[in-house]
Amino acid sequence: ENMKINTITYNSAIAALAKAARSESRQQRRYDYKPGGGWSKVESSNPAYDENILWQKALDLVHCMENEGVRRDSFTFSSAISTCGAAGRWQESLDLIDAMKRETKPNKIAYTSAITACANSEKWEPAFELFNDMKKDGLQPDLVAYNALINAGTMSNEPEQVFDLWVEMCNTNRREKVSPDIVTLTEVIATLDRGMGKINRERADKVFADAVSRGIILKEDSLDSSWEVDLSRMSFPVARAACRFIFRRIAKSAKNGELDVKDFSLITGASKMREYIREVLRDELKPAVFCVVPKLEQGTLQVKEKVLRNYIDGQSD
Repeated sequence: ENMKINTITYNSAIAALAKAARSESRQQRRYDYKPGGGWSKVESSNPAYDENILWQKALDLVHCMENEGVRRDSFTFSSAISTCGAAGRWQESLDLIDAMKRETKPNKIAYTSAITACANSEKWEPAFELFNDMKKDGLQPDLVAYNALINAGTMSNEPEQVFDLWVEMCNTNRREKVSPDIVTLTEVIATLDRGMGKINRERADKVFADAVSRGIILKEDSLDSSWEVDLSRMSFPVARAACRFIFRRIAKSAKNGELDVKDFSLITGASKMREYIREVLRDELKPAVFCVVPKLEQGTLQVKEKVLRNYIDGQSD
């Protein structure tokens, strides 16, 4: 009866709620990319999740600490914001950031979790403001923070801003240790692909070329070769950009006399990806590139030498 609940006890409880909320969010809320452009929001099939009160419980504990005079530290607020972020409770996350500023200094985890909350609610402007506030507070955004903001731009369909963030990441000083990864690439390409139009296509091509030069994708030490490339693990938008890059590279190398042209294969897996890539090669490349599916390799698209030469001859210098 004389045991008094302290900061550590409260923090442990809030952290447990945050962990549970993130787990539920990963399982029950996601956005699926639709071939051809656009996003399909997949809602929870579990009615209990729609009435999820984990974030409310976290807020209740934070308020209890205030009422009982228990010290609230950065871990308290960061965990509560993380719980709200997983549930997409962006306004509550912003309120917690404001409360945190009155008692302690917000850290990267708190800011990033609040940005994630905005992303889950498709709120670009408050996410961008949080990102800038982080910088003003002297906190250098790390890869997780950048990816969170880029995700907000993806969900809110902000291709220009997302492209600018990619450029910013690529231009950061080495000492800041911020460099895009495969998650960044996937989000940025998807956003530009969704934005459509010539300018976004050109931006996507630049981003993909940057990623190749940085060793993020189509790595030199992979099993890919000049005449066989595996697209099966790429997202649809990234695979689409990869096709443009690969065929452009083949044409350039062939014209420079660096390659002896022969049959070329794309590994796609025997799935929707195979037919999607077939459409990309046929409808987007000029002249059109037609391919076949080898009888014993149903997960592969093969471009015959004659077809490839026709494509190469159709490219301007």
